[in-house]
Amino acid sequence: MTPDLAPQGALDRAWQRVADREAARLRDLFAAHPAPILPARAALARILAALILLGSAALTLLGLWLLLRALGLGGVSGGARVTSGLGAAPLLLFTWVARPRVPRVEGTPLPEAQAPQLHALVRRVGEAVGVTRPVHMVLSPDANAFMGLHGPRRTPVLGLGLALWYGLRPQERVALIAHELAHLKNGDPTRGGVVQAALNVLHQTVSVLWPDPVMEARAGLPEKLGNLILKGAALLPLGLIHLLLGLVGADQQAAEYRADLLAAQVAGSEAKAGLLDRLHMAHLLDSALHKQRHQPQRPDAFAEFRHMLDTLPPAQWAQVREEHARLRVRLDGSHPPTADRLRVVQAWPSEPLLTLSPEDAARLDAELQPFVAALEAAATEEYLYRTSG
Repeated sequence: MTPDLAPQGALDRAWQRVADREAARLRDLFAAHPAPILPARAALARILAALILLGSAALTLLGLWLLLRALGLGGVSGGARVTSGLGAAPLLLFTWVARPRVPRVEGTPLPEAQAPQLHALVRRVGEAVGVTRPVHMVLSPDANAFMGLHGPRRTPVLGLGLALWYGLRPQERVALIAHELAHLKNGDPTRGGVVQAALNVLHQTVSVLWPDPVMEARAGLPEKLGNLILKGAALLPLGLIHLLLGLVGADQQAAEYRADLLAAQVAGSEAKAGLLDRLHMAHLLDSALHKQRHQPQRPDAFAEFRHMLDTLPPAQWAQVREEHARLRVRLDGSHPPTADRLRVVQAWPSEPLLTLSPEDAARLDAELQPFVAALEAAATEEYLYRTSG
């Protein structure tokens, strides 16, 4: 999602108009039908991603072939061996550094032994959603949540931002878990498979080619010319990244709508709408961290964040909703505007299939209490880093 900033040029404005029409079309499709038929652009993305991975594999094979020639296999002469070695070394180094990475999920592990009731709730919600795979959990200090895949076995990992968790009412927590688990059921073109692998390779390629900013600032004329050549070479993978994301953008945003609607079926549309509404106020976490640091009135910053959400004047809620209603997205944006998501959820009212009582929610809070101090410190450190310079 990008803020409502005026595009800089005529081409930017024209491209943004296309994105605006696409976002509105997708919103109206889901408001009219919970499972609309979407264009097949994602199939083109998978074909392009497969070609990118084949190209990466071909470069690796070429490097290996040159290495074998450099080692004297094939009866090549001494000069050809040196030439092959000079070609093999940078090529194999490049393909190694730019190789696809095993997916990793960062966060504080939350094993079942330390939070049995929360794990039980996740399993119950998973059954209601239709997800039976075991799901690991990690905690983060953010006002956010995510579903990721970890390790060579692509183990599902649910990441819960403790700030967001404490800022939600009980039924909204059910909606949060249901939404993230729904991504395992519905799929997302960039969460796994060939597109994610290709994006991984392209991002690594750009990181290899793009000059280090510190070294670039100190470079002389020869180094600046070399850096300019490297930046030119990086334009191709950068362009492919934007092309891939543009092709799967509608599918990514559709995945969010599907997850919203499935979460509304499990937790109730009112709870899901409440969750989206509270996400409008995620920025208040910074205010809570600041206040807790200078004028603490509650046990921790997460409790302060929840107090702010619970006592925010209606006029301020309305103002922020209006601001978010003007937010615009790019064609490669992974999430639709929150206002559009609210409109779709409210178009399909649902009663909850699974409820979480305030008493059970309090027991879950008690389970997570031992993690509060460390994650509050991490959130404060990150906030100070962002605001210090």
